Amino acid sequence: MLKKRKSTHSKTPKNVNQNSFLSKKKLAITILIFIVPILIVFATKYLDAIKVKEETNQIDKSTEFLMDKMKKMLDDEKNRLTSIPKALEEQEKQKFQKLPPVTTKEEVKEKEQEHFSEINDYKNSLDKEKKEKVEIVEKKVYIPKGKPKLAIIIDDVAYEHQTKLIKKIPFKVTPSFFPPTPRHPDTVSLAKEFKFAMVHLPMEALSYTRPEPNTLNVGDSHEVIQERIKNIKAWFPNINYYNNHTGSKYTADFASMDKLIFVLKSENITFVDSRTTAQTQVGKVFQKHNLNLLSRDVFLDNDMDKNAIKEQLKKAISFAKKHGMAIAIGHPHVNTLEVLRNSKSLLKDIDVVYVKDL
Repeated sequence: MLKKRKSTHSKTPKNVNQNSFLSKKKLAITILIFIVPILIVFATKYLDAIKVKEETNQIDKSTEFLMDKMKKMLDDEKNRLTSIPKALEEQEKQKFQKLPPVTTKEEVKEKEQEHFSEINDYKNSLDKEKKEKVEIVEKKVYIPKGKPKLAIIIDDVAYEHQTKLIKKIPFKVTPSFFPPTPRHPDTVSLAKEFKFAMVHLPMEALSYTRPEPNTLNVGDSHEVIQERIKNIKAWFPNINYYNNHTGSKYTADFASMDKLIFVLKSENITFVDSRTTAQTQVGKVFQKHNLNLLSRDVFLDNDMDKNAIKEQLKKAISFAKKHGMAIAIGHPHVNTLEVLRNSKSLLKDIDVVYVKDL
């Protein structure tokens, strides 16, 4: 009888399935072992990147905030500075008729010519001098020490192109600046560029039809004069020497000059007589107030020809040698300034000084 053989067919698939499952499990575990750290690293870096980005955004926002704040502060400060009221200047401007700005060289030249009026004013006064006896008040006797002294004043200074030419003169000259007006608003800042300067004070003339704003007139009260001088003093606090622009009528009036000198003396300001009239009363007023008279001896540019200007300069030099000192007045014409620029050799025996050093 044949034994019945046991069949193993049913067991084999079971073992195979178990082995296969275990192999897949091991593979999965192995994969997880390798992948999880990588994922963790990537996740960490990702989180770090997000954190850095957030911090960067915060910094950017903070920086932007600070920049905006600083810009606002700067804008506020700029607005504050530009809006600081210039009380005196605005007060003066309100009194003037607003004038059109100077835009071309021709317009500049035309407006300059309006200011070069002392000479014509003086020439007109000479006609009167021929008809009337004029009492001359002599200057205080001056005993020179060393070389004779000559002070050269340049009147009617108002514009930057004039100051540039004046600075090229190789010796001391004294520019005299107009008080600021809409026609020449920069005289205060231009005057600060010089070691020594003067104020060119507009005063009433006999024959000048285009006076400066707020020109002092014969008959002005003490209060009017005082207010005018205090305003100018506020603009030019470091300038203590004034001379008259035009003024042939004003300086010939004793009472008017007496009031003006009283105010100037109280403000510690020295007046220099431009002598735009032969009838000037400045000398008499100075005697009354016990002041040493400073007045013009020579006009340099009665004639605009260069040779004529040079001859006038020689006349001033001769006057200085004879009297120990002299004051010459010119204007910022191109010819005048050019002659002066090339006259250093002419002045070798003269000590050219500022007016304050006479």
